Amino acid sequence: MLVLLVSCSGNDTIKDPLVSEYELSGELFNINTYMYWENANTSGEVDQIRLMEPIPNSSLFDLIIISPVPGPDSLEGNFLFSKTGDIGTYDLVFVHNFDEEDEYQWLTNGENGEGLVIELDGVENGQNIYRLVIPNFTLNYGYWDYLAGKWISEGQKQFKISYQGPIEMQ
Repeated sequence: MLVLLVSCSGNDTIKDPLVSEYELSGELFNINTYMYWENANTSGEVDQIRLMEPIPNSSLFDLIIISPVPGPDSLEGNFLFSKTGDIGTYDLVFVHNFDEEDEYQWLTNGENGEGLVIELDGVENGQNIYRLVIPNFTLNYGYWDYLAGKWISEGQKQFKISYQGPIEMQ
C-alpha cells in the first residue's frame, strides 16, 4: 500500500535559521530587506541578484550586486568567483552610500572571493526561501577613470554576507 502525503499549506520546513547580515571591514549590518532578481536588459550582461539595504539613520543605501551565471540549470548551486562570465562563476559589486540617483561614496571592482552558495531552503506562504552565503570576499574599492580607461583602486575592504529569505522577481 502506497500512501502519499501532500501539504496544501504552501510551506516546507526551513533549515536552521540563518542570520541575514553582511560584514564590511569588521562592521556588521543587519539585512532587513529582501534580495531581488534583476534580468539583464542588454545582451552580453548577466542577470543579477541585488540587495538595496538602507543604511541606519541615513537616507542612503548599500547596493550589493551579485551576478551568478547558473547556465541552463536552476539558480541553486555553488559558484566560484570570476569575472569571466563562465557558467558556474559569479562576480560581485558593492556600491556604498548610494542615493538611488547614481551618487555614491565608493564602489568596488571585485578582487577575490570564496565560493558563493545558493540553496533552496524551503517554502513559506508559497514563496521560495533561499540561503545565500559568501563567507569571505576582498573588495577592491575605488572608481573607474573613463578618460584613462582604467580602474583606480583606493584600497581593499573585507566583506562577507549571509542571507535567508526570498529572492523576488522584479
